[in-house]
Amino acid sequence: MKSAVIIDIRRNTPKTWEECTARFLAWKKAQGAAPRTLLGYNEIITLFFRRFPTAWSATCRECIAQFLAQEGISATTHNMRLKTLKPFFDFAAREGSFTESPASEFRMRRGEAARIVDHPMSDVKKILDFIGTDTFSSLRDTALAILSIDTGIRPSEALQLRPTEIDIHLRRAFIRAATSKTRTGRTVYFSEKTAAMIDRLIQVRPEEWDNEVPVFCTSYGNAWNTHAWTVQLRRYAQKAGLKRFSAYDLRHQHAIEYLRNGGDVFTLQKGMGHSTLAMTERYLAISNEDLKRAHEKASPVAALYPAPRKRMGKI
Repeated sequence: MKSAVIIDIRRNTPKTWEECTARFLAWKKAQGAAPRTLLGYNEIITLFFRRFPTAWSATCRECIAQFLAQEGISATTHNMRLKTLKPFFDFAAREGSFTESPASEFRMRRGEAARIVDHPMSDVKKILDFIGTDTFSSLRDTALAILSIDTGIRPSEALQLRPTEIDIHLRRAFIRAATSKTRTGRTVYFSEKTAAMIDRLIQVRPEEWDNEVPVFCTSYGNAWNTHAWTVQLRRYAQKAGLKRFSAYDLRHQHAIEYLRNGGDVFTLQKGMGHSTLAMTERYLAISNEDLKRAHEKASPVAALYPAPRKRMGKI
């Protein structure tokens, strides 16, 4: 009986990071990764190599260290970057591009409290007034900002919405399971003002753009990403004389204002797509502080026993 012949097939090693990224994403897709997950991988890998064009070399470990040590990023951002770079460079090492993974020595940072910033709505209005609607990009940015604060939709979910997934007349948008963080589809509802702004944006789209072109795309009809949208928002905020502002801040502001205006935490959970109520309850701490301050001002007992006025000192 003849023994099996083992053929040594030499692997075609990726020569560039772009080639390796394409293979890596195809491999992750074959493993069942969701489109949203693949998009996240691609965004972070692309961001890394654009900031460090020479990283596809022996200097890669030093570049990763600088990328993870960027000033001002949270533990969440640090860990999210590392969760992408580790499997990517493990894959690159297996493919033969590196003798070992340059990301293997890095560790996750200890978690910290979620960053929830409570911006005054007057600041949000300043940004919207500054953006305007004179060009396609400014109309897109205004419509996207208004939709975000009106619904609490995640930036990545909004940026993947197609025209057929938005119903202007019923004022709702359907978020596909494939683009949702929790892999569960849901519907979000918006106001007449938001509907009018989105309808205006859709009406100015070139006729040659089909349904595969997202509603909130670049001026050339290409898909946009969360990082680019955040960078754009921060530019608007700086020019308007405001402090740091991110795409996720609009989502957080929706939750805070929703509770302040009498909405309940259960419907908020469903609208924001939180998998557990505990995630939604983080916003209650902020709205409860509002309740506490309002009670201190309007307490009936406080009216019965007013605090004595402080006596003015002699001049």
